[in-house]
Formats: sequence, structure tokens, C-alpha cells
Amino acid sequence: MRIPGKLLSICFLFLLIQGQNLAQSRYAVQKLSLSSPYYDEFGPSLRGDTLIFCSNQENEFLLTHHDGRNKGLFNILQARLDPQGEGMKPTVLSRALVTPFNDGPAAISPDGQHLVYSRNQEVQARRRNVFELSNRLGLYFADEINGEWVSAGDFPHNHPEYSITTPCYSPDGRSLYFASDMPGGFGGSDLYRSEWKDGGWTEPHNLGAGINTSGNEAYPFIAVNGVLFFASDGHEGLGGKDIFLSRFEEGQWMSPIHLAPPLNSEEDDFGLVTNADFSEGFLSSSRDKTDDIFKFHTQIPQLFSCDSMKTNKYCYEFWDEEYPGIDSLPVIYEWSFSDGTSKQGLRVSHCFPGAGKHWARLNIIDNRTDSTFYMQSSREFEIIDHRQPVITCSESGNVEVPMLFSGKHSNMHGFLIEQYIWDFGDGGFAEGPEVEHVYENSGYYTVRLGLKGSMEAGGQVQITCVERTLAIWDK
Repeated sequence: MRIPGKLLSICFLFLLIQGQNLAQSRYAVQKLSLSSPYYDEFGPSLRGDTLIFCSNQENEFLLTHHDGRNKGLFNILQARLDPQGEGMKPTVLSRALVTPFNDGPAAISPDGQHLVYSRNQEVQARRRNVFELSNRLGLYFADEINGEWVSAGDFPHNHPEYSITTPCYSPDGRSLYFASDMPGGFGGSDLYRSEWKDGGWTEPHNLGAGINTSGNEAYPFIAVNGVLFFASDGHEGLGGKDIFLSRFEEGQWMSPIHLAPPLNSEEDDFGLVTNADFSEGFLSSSRDKTDDIFKFHTQIPQLFSCDSMKTNKYCYEFWDEEYPGIDSLPVIYEWSFSDGTSKQGLRVSHCFPGAGKHWARLNIIDNRTDSTFYMQSSREFEIIDHRQPVITCSESGNVEVPMLFSGKHSNMHGFLIEQYIWDFGDGGFAEGPEVEHVYENSGYYTVRLGLKGSMEAGGQVQITCVERTLAIWDK
């Protein structure tokens, strides 16, 4: 059957639009060229324009030891990043830190002068069995002195009966976060925190059931804004280890948020590090058979921990407090308002058309003579809208019928909006001040609007967001 040209064009356009929607992604992910097809590279950490990571790759420039199967042990490597963020040829971070054990992953302190890294614990009686589980992992420190990394001792809570690994510093450098299978956890490996106090590291504190599960949590990273990123195979994800984020609010960690694909995949994804506003960073993944390091760029940020959208109050009740006793007299209470309307009654309700400066005036009129018994001077006041993003849309809609969503009425005085971000609660998302969305199934959905921007040009970028619920009905 021959398809008319006009219909063919329409079908092509529809497929093109569908293809664009399917191709739309919150994140762009690209594997670094330093990632090899035969070895493992993982656990990135940033020190200025240098990427520090863990790998068992080897060549004539890399010093390494081997296990009994002639497989290289893990070393801590470094690679300078070019202006595009691509890693150049890697080298060993420090030959002084290379041991006959697995060294890494590592993390750099915020000032760039201190290193904490994971390593097999050296148990002399079992040294020839360093590849067995009997030789647990512990944390070790190194300081940079005159351009060289010098060993600075071990973590006082290392223990030969359990592992402590995948460390990171807090943004202020005063706390260590790490994973451990020490007794008393929730199962597998849990995330812990230790603080530097009075010249020493405090007893590790479990981050609790909000973060840890009966599975395994590891690879914590605390961003500058306090957001915790970590890997877990215990929280619901796509498969293997997935990356989640959480924030400490009101004395507890909020429920972890699963990062959308392609940051997460059906394989193991872990070891994410990012800049302050989560606009770009690096992560580790086994999606290409070996562990590799990927660079990511956030195109449409995920929204989480949004406030419920507040309803602006334009309706008020008015009554007279100065002459309450004369209501038994034959008088009329007449109210007039700044919007040109008037009402009668001892107590009246009135809704103003919107925010702004308003006034209300009361005249008390003698009903017998029709003369003014008392005229109260105007009471001036100002109605101010809540400072927030504003979602303008219908309270309900129908399946397969486009709905219009607008953020143009957002009240964010002084905030320079760079991006409007929409999350429709059904897996769909978009960007723009005014967008359309079609729901495929009936139900109740939470719609979120996020505004990305700053208080001034060149200021710290932030995202503020609100949410509201709407109902979608079958046709």
C-alpha cells in the first residue's frame, strides 16, 4: 500500500519528536581515555586539575606488584586533566606509597595537603596470604612535604578482624567518612563517620538505618553543599551497586534519592565525586565489562527535598474594635476597599485581587438620618506573596490530554534565574518557563518546579524548588 506523502511527512515528524524525547537525558556521561579495556580504574578524587584514582593497570612507567596469578595489585595513580576535563597519561602518585599490598582508593583533604587511602593491613604472620579475606583493609594517611608524599601513620580504629575502606574527607576536613563491615552494623558494609577532636579520631559512628541497609554501602563522598553521595546494593536500584544521594536535615539523613540513568546503569556504579552545584564530576562504573572512570555533566538536574508550594493569602476578615458597643443602635457598618468594592456588616470577609499595597475604610452610618455616625481613617497595609517558585497549572487533568505548566509567576525577587526545571512525577521531566506534558495513566502525581540560578551575577549557583499534587483522570 502506498502511503501519501503528507501522511509520511507527519509520521516522520512524529518519530523525530519521539526520538528527541527518548534521547533526552538528565546527564551526559563519557568514559575517560585513561580507562583501559583490560584493567580496572575506579575511585576518582580531585586535587585541582589532577585526577587521583585507583588502578591495577601497568606499563614500563608504572611500578607494581603482582599476585600469585600474575595480576597487578592496585596502586594509587594520578593524571593531569586537560581543559576539557579529559585525563592525560597516568603515573604513580608516589613510589613511596607503593607496597606489596592493594593500595587505594584514596581521597584528598580539602586543602590538598593530606591523603587518606585504603590498603590491606599488614599482618606479618599471614603476609603471604595478602589476597585472602584474612588480611582486612584499613585506612592510612600521607602528607605532602616539599612536593613528596610521606607516610603519616594509620587510622587508630583499623582492626584485623574487619575492613575499613573507601574513605573521604568532609568539606571542612574535620571528619572522615568510610565503609566498614565492623560488628554492630545493619549487614554487609555500612557507612561510618569519625571526627578529628582533641588531636585524635573519635570512635566511628554509624550513619544509621536511613542510609545503611542489610546490603552493602560504600564509596561515600560529601559535596561542598553537604550532600552525601554513596553507592549501595541494598537500596532499590537498577542492578548491582547504584549511586544515591542524601542530605542531613533536622538531625537525620533524608531518604536516599536514586540518581537517574545514565549515571546509574544495570552494572556496578560507584565512587562519584562532584563540584559544588553537581553540574559536573566523575564516577566509576563496570558498564563496559571492567571498572572505568567516566566524566559526567548535568543537563537537567534532579529535584529533591522540595518544599510544598505555599498558597498566597489574599482573603481577610475585617471587624470594628473601637466601637463594639454600638451594634445595638440603628447603624450600618459600611466597609470600602482599595479595589473599589464595598460591603456592609459588623464583620465582613473580603478577597483582594493580588499582592500589593491596599487599604480598608469603615464608615458607620446612622440608619435613621442616613448620615455618617463615624468615619474611621483608612488602614493601609501591604500583601506580600511568598518568595518561592510558583507552579501554575490546572488542579486536575485527563489521561493523554496535554497539560500546560508555567513557572512565569514565580516570586523570586533578586534571584537571577538561569534554568526552569520540571519533574512531572511520572518519570517525565523538562526545562523551560512554560511547558506541556501528557500523562499516560490516571492517578495522583507530585509535580516539582526547580529554579536554578544565583542571587547575583557570578554568585553561588543554587536550586530552589517547590512541589504540588494534581489528579489525572481517565477520559
